[in-house]
Amino acid sequence: MRFTYQPLGNNEIRLLKPISMTPHAIAFELIHVLLLENPQYTALSYTWGTPSNNHSIVLNGQPFLIRQNLYGALRQMQLSKLIDQYLWVDAICINQGEDCQALSERSIQITLMKEIYERAAKVLVWLGYPEDEANNRLAFQMMDRFEKRHRNVEKIARPLRPWWWPQKARTPGEDHADFMRSILPATDKTIFDETGSSTHRAWLGIAALWRHPWWTRTWVFQEATIPERTTNFGVRGLHVFKLPRKLKFVCGDQVADWPEIYATIVVAFIILATPGIDSNFIAGPAAIVQRLGSFRTQRVMFNSLSFLELLQTFRHTKCLDPRDKVYAPLCLAPDNVRRSIRPNYGSKTVFDVYKDVVTYYLAQPDHSLDFLGYAMYQEEAQAVETSLGVSPNLPSWVPDFSLSLDIVPIPKILFLPQNVDERIVAPYDMRSNQEEKTSAFRPMGDIQSRSFIEESTLYISGVYIDIVKDMIPYTGPDLEVIDTTSREKGYQWAFEAGGKYFTGESFKDAINRTTALDLVYDDVNRPSKRDGKTDFAFLEKPREELSLPQYWAQTTMKFALKQASALRNLAFTEKRYLLLVPRSAMVGDMVWALAGGQVLYVLRLVDPEMKQYIFIGECYANGLMDGEIVRRLNLGEVEMEDVSLI
Repeated sequence: MRFTYQPLGNNEIRLLKPISMTPHAIAFELIHVLLLENPQYTALSYTWGTPSNNHSIVLNGQPFLIRQNLYGALRQMQLSKLIDQYLWVDAICINQGEDCQALSERSIQITLMKEIYERAAKVLVWLGYPEDEANNRLAFQMMDRFEKRHRNVEKIARPLRPWWWPQKARTPGEDHADFMRSILPATDKTIFDETGSSTHRAWLGIAALWRHPWWTRTWVFQEATIPERTTNFGVRGLHVFKLPRKLKFVCGDQVADWPEIYATIVVAFIILATPGIDSNFIAGPAAIVQRLGSFRTQRVMFNSLSFLELLQTFRHTKCLDPRDKVYAPLCLAPDNVRRSIRPNYGSKTVFDVYKDVVTYYLAQPDHSLDFLGYAMYQEEAQAVETSLGVSPNLPSWVPDFSLSLDIVPIPKILFLPQNVDERIVAPYDMRSNQEEKTSAFRPMGDIQSRSFIEESTLYISGVYIDIVKDMIPYTGPDLEVIDTTSREKGYQWAFEAGGKYFTGESFKDAINRTTALDLVYDDVNRPSKRDGKTDFAFLEKPREELSLPQYWAQTTMKFALKQASALRNLAFTEKRYLLLVPRSAMVGDMVWALAGGQVLYVLRLVDPEMKQYIFIGECYANGLMDGEIVRRLNLGEVEMEDVSLI
């Protein structure tokens, strides 16, 4: 007999009150509470696992079937004495039925998920039982050592001085660089060692921990990245103590928290970048965990992610329902977004939900086209559900958030540098509410969009600029291949341009500026100013030859190159403009400036008579990103045209 749920009231949630947590029986009473009354409870974050309810607990005196992974989590929490109060578990506390009442409840409850995890006294992440218990213990011990080492590096970098002693404020980037420079895996066997050693076995345990499917689950990204009041509290030269953390990672009988994970991620990538070390087994798991860690940094330190940035972060996660790629990050979105886009599992298809995102941005006062930065034309797009059934693909201008694409939109905002005085005693924070921001690019100045949607067509106005004539495939982080290929075609392009770019700079400088999107990144990997260039010779220098400022400058330059090259190729046009275009772009595609857009765009003409285009993706054109198009409009050299994207 199926368990009968009592309807929830407004702003109510259900909690589990432990009745019996013995090795022989797990029993709870299911109670209703008002979330605004701040009840004390522990929230559980875990993966559901295979859909087979084959373990029984007692709920309100009745048998209640749960899946194996949840049963293991509850059992281990009891053994480790991690539950001392009420418990919230989504699979039990939210009605998971398929009837109308359950679907309606689920649509409401997911809007409360952010509050549920943020208001919890504790959040426990269950990563299952380890593949190898001995390796797992070594893994948690090693992560703890890395975290202590990181704090010790910070302490040494901030020697105890009188309050009046003049000192230059240190940035988080300098702390990070100091820690990275202290890690020498080629010679330090406590960092990495040969197969069979305890150090190597610890890394096997870490890799196994990071391979757990929990790290890629869609809903995890809001559950595991909750802001905490503070992390470390310190006095210059002396770390007083590490404050207790709200969120704990649990694997078997071992427990860790975020600082241990962060420090280990940094060490893992240093090991992977060290020649002559067989560490490939770490690469995949480390990349997955780094993505979640980076998102937490953005959410906790800056709280500045836009809704589109949230959607992109969730794009790489896994879920059974593609609509969750919008509905899960919706819980973390600003209030005005949540008022406009409401979860509806009952009647909205995947196409409806994804189009809701576009509709929201077009409805804003500036008719923002930022959503186009998250769409990129794919020759073989996967089928999606629409109101008319299954369609072979979405319209080209609708971002397909179900695809795990490593799209890095061209930045629209610069985070201006700030001079913040170092305090003698202070919690570590970034004071993000005081940050100044400005537009990174303005090719169309203040001209606003006049776009609108009819069925599956986006009607928009813009200015035609040029046609793509040639391209250089951008091969990613292999600097030698990039430099060699760029040199060969670059000579040809430079010859055609007479050695000078139309801006007056040398053609080589124009290429180096284009490959960096003309951006300089700050020490927390955010674009902070223009005039960025790629210096390939500098990037190839070994870190032993670099001072601390040089090493960090090299690190941020590599990051700028990585961001710029993400799914993009270097291109040359008929009028000799240098571009970065989407990798799906082809010779013959057209470059446009669209009203309301903060960058340029590549379109592919499919119907000249109807002026119908396929949207290919965003584009950067060196020398055309700062109002040059508007000036040409004012001089009558170009004109606005109406086009339609299909």
